[in-house]
Amino acid sequence: MTEYFQDIREESSPNQREGHFLIFDCLHKFHQISFGCKKSTRMIGVTLFAFFFSISPGVFAQDNSGKGPNYFRGNISVTNNGLSLIPAFSLGRPAAIFELSMGGERLSFDPELRFALDGKPWSFIFWWRYKVVKSDKFTLHVGAHPAFIFTTTMEPDANGQMVEKTEVQRFFAAEISPTYTISPKTKLSFLYLAGRSLGKVPYALNQFVALGPSFTDISLSEKIFFNARPNVFYLKMNEKDGYFASSSLVIGRKDFPISLGGIVSKTIVSEIEVDNWIWNISLIYSFNNEFVKRANPIL
Repeated sequence: MTEYFQDIREESSPNQREGHFLIFDCLHKFHQISFGCKKSTRMIGVTLFAFFFSISPGVFAQDNSGKGPNYFRGNISVTNNGLSLIPAFSLGRPAAIFELSMGGERLSFDPELRFALDGKPWSFIFWWRYKVVKSDKFTLHVGAHPAFIFTTTMEPDANGQMVEKTEVQRFFAAEISPTYTISPKTKLSFLYLAGRSLGKVPYALNQFVALGPSFTDISLSEKIFFNARPNVFYLKMNEKDGYFASSSLVIGRKDFPISLGGIVSKTIVSEIEVDNWIWNISLIYSFNNEFVKRANPIL
């Protein structure tokens, strides 16, 4: 859901936390969540966590070529209703979402880790994105990711007792997105995303097309700002498709890391069976850190 809130890949959030302890905050959170789950789920979480944190800012040093700093930034949110770009993959209950981004001038790694508030994993998405074109007025990025969607069902065991079973669905997707900057605070973006399942699941092929403006850091007062991102989008899942409209809004205080966000989505016309209206409210914690490689490290 990065696209709905603040585009953490393109620019610094007005909500920043200075310091060097954010990674350890995330580690503590993940430790609490993962060890509240079953052993199999916990092992998946620990493996993915180790993979993610093995990627340091130095991975992107070659991409920068000394022209700019590396960064690590993101949003950590708690919401009353976990929503997804693909409605069929929405959680539909309270969730915690980690939207992170680390990279350099062009290449970025943008993982999205989503959990139900009881600690059970919902979905893990591991985006790699590359800015093919980057100028003051126009950018074009391409990206690809593997994704893991977790579903929980109740099934009888050998003794006839109903037990909880968690299954993992695997997907691969790619995207292309041009963005035109109208003004420092206004952009117009187009997104095309196509994904395919890597197993025998009902959602074998998905296509998603979205168009809309984004308004960032709009001042309501000297210290209060808002971001808004209205969209219209088309979604095709196998043989069914539909047209939808959505809008997101974030309101916060400048130089303060916590903000309030919300999403509203409305079905225009659709063959896909989803609710006519869906919405949520989220409490968002944002941070932004930059790392500069020194030729002569200070001891």
